[in-house]
Amino acid sequence: MTQRPVLAYTLLLIVQTACALVILFHIHIAFRVLVAHIGEQQMLPTEILIQICLAALLGQFCYWSRLYRLPVPTGFHSLALGHLLAFAARLGAIVGGALASLYFLRHLPELTKLGDGFSLVWRSGLLLAIVFALYCYTLELERLAAAWQADPED
Repeated sequence: MTQRPVLAYTLLLIVQTACALVILFHIHIAFRVLVAHIGEQQMLPTEILIQICLAALLGQFCYWSRLYRLPVPTGFHSLALGHLLAFAARLGAIVGGALASLYFLRHLPELTKLGDGFSLVWRSGLLLAIVFALYCYTLELERLAAAWQADPED
């Protein structure tokens, strides 16, 4: 494989990793706030919401660009690093799933009310978009891990 696609793949993966780290950083803070104030609705500051939305959008752009235009780099083989990368991917999926679970458990009582349905739909849709962005990131890590773990071609 020539160096140009490998470099492009690596740069897009680095940007997507930075986006995932921004999202995971804010998820960590949200977990702490939600656990400290169970049962209370928390408002997310606008600047944090913008950071999360931009990170999710940029991460999705990187993922789909790489998926459709760039193959996973081959030529590197490391069973141990491949396993560690696959493990990291699974951890990311667990965190995203925990976020979704915590959010829906927190808002379950609101689902039975006829109040402001738009706000709940907006927040739920945003949450699903964020979890989907993390899911796509973990898929890419698993693809790369599988390539690293594959037997070298003779």
